Amino acid sequence: MSLYVHETGKPGAPGLVFLHGVGTSGWMWARQVAALADFHCLNVDLPGHGRSNQAPWVSLADTADQIAAIIRARAANGRAHVVGLSLGGYVALALLERHTGVLDRVVMSGVTAAPMPNRALLNPQLGLMSILMKRRWLVKAQARALHLSPDMQAAFTENLLAMSMPAYRRIYREGADYRAPVSLRHVTTPTLIVAGGRESAIITQAVDTLADLLPNAQGRLAPGLGHGWNVEAPDLFNAMVRAWITGKPLPSGLQATRGSHGTGR
Repeated sequence: MSLYVHETGKPGAPGLVFLHGVGTSGWMWARQVAALADFHCLNVDLPGHGRSNQAPWVSLADTADQIAAIIRARAANGRAHVVGLSLGGYVALALLERHTGVLDRVVMSGVTAAPMPNRALLNPQLGLMSILMKRRWLVKAQARALHLSPDMQAAFTENLLAMSMPAYRRIYREGADYRAPVSLRHVTTPTLIVAGGRESAIITQAVDTLADLLPNAQGRLAPGLGHGWNVEAPDLFNAMVRAWITGKPLPSGLQATRGSHGTGR
C-alpha cells in the first residue's frame, strides 16, 4: 500500500516534505503548510497512521526508503527539503543515513541520539499504553491538555484511536533502542537539530550530540516550549523552517547550543 500524501502549495517550486509524530498524521502540520504555501508541500501520513493506517510499519529504514521514493516521484528535480518532528525526526535521520541524494536541507525536532534509559520497563509501558490509547475520554483529555484548536483536537483523537497498535509497539521499541549511527559524520546535508526547551534531558542533550556528529549542522533550543512546539508556537517554528531552507539567519527567539557549527545560519 502506498503512503497517503497531501500535496499543497506551488507545484514546481522547491519541495518541502513534512513528517509527523507518532499517533498523529499530517493534520499536525496545518499551520506550517499554510505559512509555507510558496513551496511545493508534501505532507505525508506515515505507515500505520492517518490515511496510511493500513500500511504496515516495518522500520525507520523502510519508511525512509518510501519517503525517498515519494520525493523522487513528486518533487521538482527529485529533491526536497525535509521537516520532521519526533517520529518524523527519526525518519529524517534515516533519510540522512540512506538517501542524501534526495535531500536539500533538513530540520528535525524532538529526537534522541542514544537508547532510552530503563528499557526493562518497556513491555509493561507498552501494555498499559495499548489499553489507554483506546480510551476515547482519555485521548480527548490529552488533546485538550495540548491546547489544540477544536479541529485539531478532533483530528488528534480520531487519529490516535485509529492507529495500528502493532505499528505503535514496533515504533516505540525502535525509538527506545535508537542510537545515532557514526556514519552520519560523513553526511554533509545542511541539517538543523532543534528541541523544545522543556523537553526531557535525553532529547535536549541530543541536540548537541547530533550537531557535533553531522559536519554541516546547527543545534537550537526553543526556550519554554514543549515537544509539539510546531503547534504551541507556530509562528516561531514557521520562521525557523523558512530561514533554514532559504539560508537566512535563524530567528532570535531560538537559543544556540554548544553544537552550533557548520553552515552557521
